[in-house]
Amino acid sequence: MNKRPTPGSQQQRPSASYRSSSVDVPRSANRSLVPTNSRNNALERVAKNPIRFHEENGMMVPDGYTARQIRPAARADIVTMARAMNHDFAPKAKAMFQSEIDAAHDAIENDLYISYRQPGKDFDCYRIGSNGKCFCGHTLSEHVKFTGKVNRLKCRTANCTCDAFAYVPSRPDEVGEFWLTKRPGFDASTWRAKCKCGHPHDRHEPKHKRCKECGCSNFISNFSCAACNNHWEQHETFFERGSEREQQKLPTGEFYMPFSELPDMQQVILTGSDAHMPSPYLDAAPRRPSIQQSGEIRGRAAALQTSNRAAIGYEQQPNPSIRNDRSTNANNRSPVRGPLRGSHRATEE
Repeated sequence: MNKRPTPGSQQQRPSASYRSSSVDVPRSANRSLVPTNSRNNALERVAKNPIRFHEENGMMVPDGYTARQIRPAARADIVTMARAMNHDFAPKAKAMFQSEIDAAHDAIENDLYISYRQPGKDFDCYRIGSNGKCFCGHTLSEHVKFTGKVNRLKCRTANCTCDAFAYVPSRPDEVGEFWLTKRPGFDASTWRAKCKCGHPHDRHEPKHKRCKECGCSNFISNFSCAACNNHWEQHETFFERGSEREQQKLPTGEFYMPFSELPDMQQVILTGSDAHMPSPYLDAAPRRPSIQQSGEIRGRAAALQTSNRAAIGYEQQPNPSIRNDRSTNANNRSPVRGPLRGSHRATEE
């Protein structure tokens, strides 16, 4: 009879001679296998069979592989992608560019183009109207009017030290932060462009740009322009006449309107509707014959819609209320339709 070990006792591990394998395998503390020469073997294999490369299209490609050069699309259809991702694309686009549309109309009527862009660039990042916000926190209408002689428009608000209008983004979508407007309860009117110190622009001095809340000595934007992807301090506010812009080969007149190079998109922001825009992906997709065009499908559908025939995907079962009534005529029994379970296959005749 074998003696059963007591709870407090420890069984002695059998010696190496009692093990099933006669090969002594090196083991670590957790009894896992430790490969001692795998790294050396891998290095030896690489040394004996080095990977050879060849040059193809200006790239180094391993032998036996083919490199394909990635080229951007000749005509990127960004509008169709945006329409597919947003069911209310047209109303959102109109609301986003409404301020620029009003500013463009005023500029064309008064021959005064107020824009926000980088110096030396041939495109405007934003068209500024009377409601455009200055760094001091006040709108353009609260500054002195432009007379054509001085471009530095001082603020007329009492106790404001702003000596020149400097446009600053006033909406999250102007700096590419579109997701903020989708948050529940978010109020876009309370949003302010911030410095890297964490405080908004209206908490900095308008003249010297020093922060009033901390030791920040200058406003350095923590955001980028949605149009050019550059920081605020790299932009300037320009007040120009039409003749001055024409000398710089900048758009004027109707070409100053947003999306003048894309007539379909311009129609969207002006009307708030994209019904006139075609969808190249849907138009190019192959179309299947409809039930009205195919006599075979129409005849088959009519044959299936009989009084004693269930629809495809459903099995015909007797009515539970008359299941035990043997005297009832079978033709008076109404089928009970229920979805197939288990096989999930449609029934066919």
